[in-house]
Amino acid sequence: MRLKIPTLAAMIVLALPLAGCSTPSNDTDSGAASPSSPPETSSTAAGSSQPSQGSSAATAAESTPITIDIDGKTVTGTLSSNATARSLIEQLPLTLSFRDYGRQEKIADLPEPLSLDGVPAGDSADPLAIGYYAPDQALVLYYESVGYSRGIVRIGSFDDLAAIRDRRDDFTATLAPAT
Repeated sequence: MRLKIPTLAAMIVLALPLAGCSTPSNDTDSGAASPSSPPETSSTAAGSSQPSQGSSAATAAESTPITIDIDGKTVTGTLSSNATARSLIEQLPLTLSFRDYGRQEKIADLPEPLSLDGVPAGDSADPLAIGYYAPDQALVLYYESVGYSRGIVRIGSFDDLAAIRDRRDDFTATLAPAT
């Protein structure tokens, strides 16, 4: 379709006033969201790939150090500040039986489900991640990358990949707050 120049010019003139109606997404100086835009925390909670400035420091300050004891060897880790991690922290200490799943993770059934308040419906996980797989009510220690799946909630990390990855048999581990 070919537009005539006067028609194109009229469309531009009509569109210009609308260009000022949107709120810039990076405007953090105003302190208040416009009535038509959701609060910034909603986009972050929905899984925005751009974390807000300072979120790494806040997450580090709010994380909870834990230990994972496996046959006398202690692996350290941290649990995040999301609702799922907090509900796991409330259950600690826990002794769980882990088994290998798919040659990518060690998985253990939890005695009680964890909260899913405010977490995304799914996620992916990298090696050294601690996760919760909601459909099976299971705690997961990832030693390989796992693509996106509904039900995965990342809740923390651990620091010794070999201690988890190299276990060829099922094992029992005790998770507890670090002292």
